[in-house]
This record gives sequence, structure tokens and C-alpha cells, in this order.
Amino acid sequence: MDTSTSLPPLDDTLLATSRYLETLTVLDDASLRGPSVLPGWSRAHVVAHVSRNADAFTRVLEQASAGLPAAMYPSAAARDADIEETVRRLDPGALVEDAHRSSARFEEAARACTAGPDACFARVDGAADTNPLADLVFRRRAEVEIHHSDLDVGYPPAGWPADFSVTLVGQRQDELSRLPHGCPSLVLSSVDVPGLWKLGVGQGPEVSGAVGDLAWWLVGRGGGRGLTCSAGALPTLERWR
Repeated sequence: MDTSTSLPPLDDTLLATSRYLETLTVLDDASLRGPSVLPGWSRAHVVAHVSRNADAFTRVLEQASAGLPAAMYPSAAARDADIEETVRRLDPGALVEDAHRSSARFEEAARACTAGPDACFARVDGAADTNPLADLVFRRRAEVEIHHSDLDVGYPPAGWPADFSVTLVGQRQDELSRLPHGCPSLVLSSVDVPGLWKLGVGQGPEVSGAVGDLAWWLVGRGGGRGLTCSAGALPTLERWR
């Protein structure tokens, strides 16, 4: 049972992680070195990123528990270098083992977290923009679910749990609406679960489809496959990392 008093339950994030780790067991060297959905990244890059992301969130949890300013990475350059170094250094078996170990470290740190409910964290050291620590568990789940699909080995967004897709659409609605330069005005409507979301200011076209496909498009994947837009062409949105 999750005993953390400063974080929401871990169950759904751990289930997502279990599905992801199970997928890794069937990837051989050729599969890992093959291309992922992400431009310029092999599947090995995706696996390395998910592992280093687990360590980044572990760093946040440990810093926050110690009462220190918490951040995921020392810098964006350090984050990128760690991913490349992991891909260079580890063979396929070691990449999978690294994925298991980093996931276990994250779970241990989350269960041991003693930070208060007002704790927050930044993406890089010294950044002014912060997120509530309470958001961390879902953010980790998002990293695992989205990048599991980025592997392109039979786990499409249609396979995401509906509650995850709905929450992800709402999160992206908030993130895109808070961009300094704004975002296109549009209405998102789900055809498979109850859901209607407004982006931007004023009237805009309606984009409809299954909630998993909406979420996939909102994070910059799929090119809008499975969606329809009342204006014809889908608008261009800022990509999720």
C-alpha cells in the first residue's frame, strides 16, 4: 500500500511501468537500434530517456524530502548528454536492466518521500517555472505511457487507459492555453468517452476523435491520424517534449 502523505497513489504509474518493462523483454538488439516514433531517436534512445527520467524524478523526490530546492536536471544539456551516454555505454541487456533498476529507485524514493504538500520542483536547476510536487506521479506516468507508445512495438495510444488519456488531454489543454504566445482556438470532442475541451480564445474549429488519438495528437504524435477537423486541416500545436 502506498503510504506517502505528499504524493497521490502510485498504483496506476506502477502498472504503466510494469507494462512498459514487459515490452522491453521482447526487444532484441536489432529492435532496440531501430527507429522509434521520435525523429532522430532509436528505440534505445527512448529507453535510455525513460530510465534517466526516472532518475530525474528520484532526484526531485530526494531533494524535496531534504527540504532543498528540487529540480529534475542540472541543465538541459546535461539531460541530453546523459541519454546519449546511456545509449553508447549499455548493450541491450544492460539497457533493460537499467530500466528496471531506475524504475525501482523511483518507486523507493516516492514511497519514502516526506516533502510537504506545498513542495514544488523545476525542470532544471535554478529555473523560475515550477510544478507542484503533487503533479510528479502523473508526470512520471505520462513519460512511461507516451514513450512506451513511442517505441512503436504494439502499444498504440488506443491501448492507453481511458482515465490516463482524459487526464493527459486536460493537462495539455492547460499547458497550451498558458503559452505566452497563445495557441490556436479550437474545441476538442471525444467520440468514445464523455469529454469536451476548449483551447485558445474565441471561436475555433472542432477536432473530434477517440480520446487516445486526441491525446496522441496533443503531444505532437501521429499527425492527427484518426481525427477529424471541422475546418479541414488540423491546426499546428506546440510539441510536447
